Amino acid sequence: MTHIRTALAAAMLVVGSAAIAAAQQAPPASTPRAHGQHMREGFGPGMRGQLFKGITLSDAEKANVKNVQAKYAPQMKALREQFKPQMQAAREARQRGDTAALKTIWQNSAAQREQTKKLVDAERNDLRAALTPENQVKFDANVKQLQQRFAQHAGKGGKRGGRSAAPRA
Repeated sequence: MTHIRTALAAAMLVVGSAAIAAAQQAPPASTPRAHGQHMREGFGPGMRGQLFKGITLSDAEKANVKNVQAKYAPQMKALREQFKPQMQAAREARQRGDTAALKTIWQNSAAQREQTKKLVDAERNDLRAALTPENQVKFDANVKQLQQRFAQHAGKGGKRGGRSAAPRA
């Protein structure tokens, strides 16, 4: 199940591509709020926003990022639509507590997960290439930090905080 969550996290990373463009644009004149003021504490710009954390894009970089997003958006949408029946089946199996069905769904969706991973990696590489060398260094550090967070989450077995890892009697 942690692999499903990891695959979903990777897909969400790509799905939120519009957040980059929105986050990098100046707010409209009618809403003179400081960045982040309208968000509740604990809610950030999303995983995609985390890739660009601490990076101020130039106008040329913004255009390049927007082009990369436009390039990958149709492919990601098609993959999401293709993956939708499996995700629904997995959700229903989880609600029923049917681990055998989950395992089967997981095994049957391996090709789609691999395809999604390749697309996510390709988009991330193109996003990196759209940046100046100075911003690429920051981008690389953000990617590394996200990968470490995913690895830590996977190491916990996908369990959320507050649950005991002690065996049950």
